[in-house]
Amino acid sequence: MEEKKNVTVETTADEYSKTAVPSTARKSFLSVLIISLGYVFVVTSMQAGSVIGVSLSFNSMVWAVLVSSAILTVLSCIMGVIAAKSGLSFGLMARYSFGQVGTWVPVLIVAITTIGWFSIDAYLIGDSAHRLFSCDFTEGTVSGADSVTVQDGMTITASKGTKWMNMLSNIAVPIVLIFGFISIIRAFNDVGGVAGINALVKEDSITFAKAVALGVGSYVVGSVMFTPDIMRFAKNAKTSIIVMIITIMVGNSFMVFFGAIGSVVYGDPDIMGVLALQGLLAPAFIVMVLNIWSTAQGCVYSGSMSLSSVIKVPRNKLTLVFGLVGTILGCVGFYNLFGSYINFLSSTVPPIVGIVFADFLTKYNHGYTDLDSLPRADIGGFVSWIVGVAVTFIPVLLPSINCVVVAFLVKVIFNKVGKKQ
Repeated sequence: MEEKKNVTVETTADEYSKTAVPSTARKSFLSVLIISLGYVFVVTSMQAGSVIGVSLSFNSMVWAVLVSSAILTVLSCIMGVIAAKSGLSFGLMARYSFGQVGTWVPVLIVAITTIGWFSIDAYLIGDSAHRLFSCDFTEGTVSGADSVTVQDGMTITASKGTKWMNMLSNIAVPIVLIFGFISIIRAFNDVGGVAGINALVKEDSITFAKAVALGVGSYVVGSVMFTPDIMRFAKNAKTSIIVMIITIMVGNSFMVFFGAIGSVVYGDPDIMGVLALQGLLAPAFIVMVLNIWSTAQGCVYSGSMSLSSVIKVPRNKLTLVFGLVGTILGCVGFYNLFGSYINFLSSTVPPIVGIVFADFLTKYNHGYTDLDSLPRADIGGFVSWIVGVAVTFIPVLLPSINCVVVAFLVKVIFNKVGKKQ
């Protein structure tokens, strides 16, 4: 009896990184919603919004944001439903689609993604404090005890799991939303409403498709890789769908709109910079820390979760490694590679949705088998992924959607042929 109790405690502490989340451990609708919204407050969404805002008229900008968010919502709902039904994290889903050893490819992509994102957040802590208070930070680097302390806090909340992440998000989400809405209203008043914004951006300088692609690329990693790690705790598929619609259509659209309006009106896409220019210095600092913290803890959590699914190291220890490596990269200027980093993710991540979805519908439609029965590598998964990545470089319609559809179709064909054989 005592031995069974210890197993349960260890599984719970490790956040079910190697097993499906049981029905007894599922969380409430509000809990998964708050955690999910904490993930979506990400700097890339605001930066994508800044480019869209200065490149399109107001009406075109609004439609581009809504269309890109709708696409992200579909991707998120697919991954969310699979996670809610199976209880699997992204790392375990990837193992079913790529094999025992083959799963290292998508897992390493997650690791690179999350460490890179954490390092960017680490950089922003120091840079933002420098801009707000003229602290003694070296330009282009992160230093100072305050910055390191916040980074340690991000790692600690992520290592403690969804319970602590939920407590932080309960504070961060309302504050960011409240001051964000206040700032947007002030921006419209300062510029003279929609007419004032249209006067600043009179004509489109990029295509509508390019703007949509920017919007999709800003959070596609979150929609594909981070969503399962949250939605496996949802009580049912319906809950996951509602949560992801609110998260993307409201939360993500809000962040992109904020970046777009702030860039057009004040020449600064960052929520912290805009609030400071509006004379809200203290709220700017609080919002900046909470905004970055809620995103960074999610990155560390999901990265450690995926890596823990393939190696025999406790997840909470891996979070410390992620935090240390991310902080070091922040100090050496990884932020300067931000553009190349986003392009890499936009090409390699979206096809995975099509592959996982194809397997869920045609290969594991009667339930996921035991992990030990999986092959070392799933050739169909790799071929589908490579073809999907190649499609992202073909500038027809929306490459970020094309690659998902193509990867899905190729994997379905492999699965059908495999069943016949």
